[in-house]
Amino acid sequence: MKRLVLLAGALAVTTAAHAADETDMKANGEFRVRYYNDMTPSGIKDTPANKSDIEGRMKLGFTLKKGEKFSAHMTMLHGTKFGDEKALGGGAANYSAHNANNGLIVNQAYGWWKAGESYSLKAGRFNVELGGGEFFSADGWNLVPTTHEGFLGVFDTDFASIAAALVKVSEAGTATSADSDPEAHNIIVSADIKNMPEAVKTANLTLVQMSKSETSTPASGAMNAQHIGVTVGGDMSNVFWKAVAAFQMGVQSKTAAAETKLAGNMFDVTVGYGMPETMGLKMWANYHMDSGDDSAADQNNNDYQALFYDSHKFAGLMDIFGWGNLTYWNIGASMTAADDLEVGLGLYGFSKSKENGATLNASGNDRFAAFRGGAAAAKADLGMELDVWASQKYASNFSIDANLGMFMPGAAFKDATPKRETTIMQLMVAGTMMF
Repeated sequence: MKRLVLLAGALAVTTAAHAADETDMKANGEFRVRYYNDMTPSGIKDTPANKSDIEGRMKLGFTLKKGEKFSAHMTMLHGTKFGDEKALGGGAANYSAHNANNGLIVNQAYGWWKAGESYSLKAGRFNVELGGGEFFSADGWNLVPTTHEGFLGVFDTDFASIAAALVKVSEAGTATSADSDPEAHNIIVSADIKNMPEAVKTANLTLVQMSKSETSTPASGAMNAQHIGVTVGGDMSNVFWKAVAAFQMGVQSKTAAAETKLAGNMFDVTVGYGMPETMGLKMWANYHMDSGDDSAADQNNNDYQALFYDSHKFAGLMDIFGWGNLTYWNIGASMTAADDLEVGLGLYGFSKSKENGATLNASGNDRFAAFRGGAAAAKADLGMELDVWASQKYASNFSIDANLGMFMPGAAFKDATPKRETTIMQLMVAGTMMF
């Protein structure tokens, strides 16, 4: 009898240990449909080039968990513009091209290991989200979020939570006799500082080493540049604030014939006031400036390199302009108008940091490339933008977002040839379901 009791106990312990090691699978996802209506996006009255379209995106994520210390994750994604690749004439050939270009892609695929109580390691393809998205983010407003491939370690200490990553930016393949391991990579160290004064809620330091070896096919110069980014923010009583600064230096491109040095910088400051008891009212003012380059005669590039920032979060909801040779001010307000309904507005004034420099695209979801390309070279004033938006949340993780934007061109467009002086309007409505 005693043997039977011991055997039963051993079986129970073995079964419990086996159950603890069983693989647990969880799924999550997102379905999003977004409608755009661009009115006179050309800025030219006689040729308005009006455009409307619909985008759809489906994300499916699967996480396999093995115990408490090991897991693997994959995100499958399908993003498309409705009717893309289909000519108005229809036909089987159009549908064949359309279907071939709209398969699922693997947006994330990584493994995770909790190596200790205070540190973990991630390897594979994954989003890099640091600070408030000023330098590295998934930029999820785009149809395809930004991912990186490499290794990411997180170390949690009493002083700071530190993330260290080695990201392979590109791999050129087989080296030739003139090349030595042709590749590009970033080394990233980001620290969220703890135990700050009560008025400081966020304090992040991000350091990036950007490296690339020279290749002969295609001809490309070596890179050895550095990025230093600082984000500090917080609140006291009803006042909230945030300050971001970045400095870039080093060699952007070096070949046997020439060398181009990088010397960019960026500053972004926000100060606001909130009244939670008054329908959650918030008011703020923001100023942003990043460096530009208006001379091709020297060997210095002063254009700020925006890295992988959250492009839709900054510089207006119409996404006309992106960081790099851009200066703007912004004032805005938001409030909770009803249960789960938030409304707001923002006014922006844009200009080039260097009047002879180029204006850059806002994101991978660029709808105004042709308009920006028509700007006059020697004019700094880009124009003003007014955004009015609303966000309604429903049960079951469903939400509807809407924005009406109006852009009034400045001298850089009014004095161009042809003149682009007509106000541009954009309506955007999106429905998103999370599960």
